[in-house]
Amino acid sequence: MAVNIEQEIRPSSTAVVLRDAASGLEVLLLRRHRQLKVGGGHWVFPGGTVDPDDVADAKGDRMTAFHLAAVRETEEEAQIQLDQRRLQLISWWTTPPSIKRRYETAFFIADCPGQQVVVDGEEADDYLWCHPGELVGSHQQGELALMPPTLVTLTELSSCATVADARAFYDRRPVPDIHPKISDADGRVCMLYGGDAGYDSADPKVPGARNRCYLENGKWRYEFSVS
Repeated sequence: MAVNIEQEIRPSSTAVVLRDAASGLEVLLLRRHRQLKVGGGHWVFPGGTVDPDDVADAKGDRMTAFHLAAVRETEEEAQIQLDQRRLQLISWWTTPPSIKRRYETAFFIADCPGQQVVVDGEEADDYLWCHPGELVGSHQQGELALMPPTLVTLTELSSCATVADARAFYDRRPVPDIHPKISDADGRVCMLYGGDAGYDSADPKVPGARNRCYLENGKWRYEFSVS
C-alpha cells in the first residue's frame, strides 16, 4: 500500500535588489555556481531559507523572520547590506507538491544605493546589473537561464523606469500567493498560476486569460493576458 507522506515546506526569502542607473531601472542577478545541485548555472535573485537564528531574532513574528532571512542571505551572497525597513513584499511562491524540495518563498523588493557587489564564489560565481526587460530578452535568446519565479518577476518589472515606479506598481496590486500547478500542454511542461483560465481545472487548453510558463527547448517562456 502506498503511503502518502506530507512533504516539509521550508520557509525562504528572496531579495529583488533594484537601483536607479543612468540608463534606467536595474536589477541584480547572481549566477548560481554550476556545480550546485539545485539551479546550478541559473541566474537568480539573492535569497535562501529562513534559518533558526532568523526565527529566534524575530521573537515570534513570522514576517520579521522572512525579513531577516532576506537581509542575511543578501549580505552572505553579495556583500550588500539591505535596510530591513525598506523591504517591500511583492509575492509569495510555494513549490508544487510534485517537486521533491518544497519552499514557501517571500519575494521582497529592496534598494541598495551606492553599494558594491562581491559574490561569495560558493553559491554564486558571477553577478550582473541590468534592466529587467533586457534580462528577459537575453533569456529568450538562450543567453542566460532563468527559473519561472525570476522570469515572472522580471517581466513585471520590465515596464518600470525607476525604483519608485517599481514600488508604486506593487503598491497598486494585492500581494499574490502563488501555488503553481504543473500540467502538460501538447508535450510541453506548463506551469499554471492563479488567474489563468485553466488554473482551477489544471487544464492548459481552457480558453481565456493566461498566466503561465511553458518549458520550451530547455527554457521557460512566460505568457500573460487578461482575456
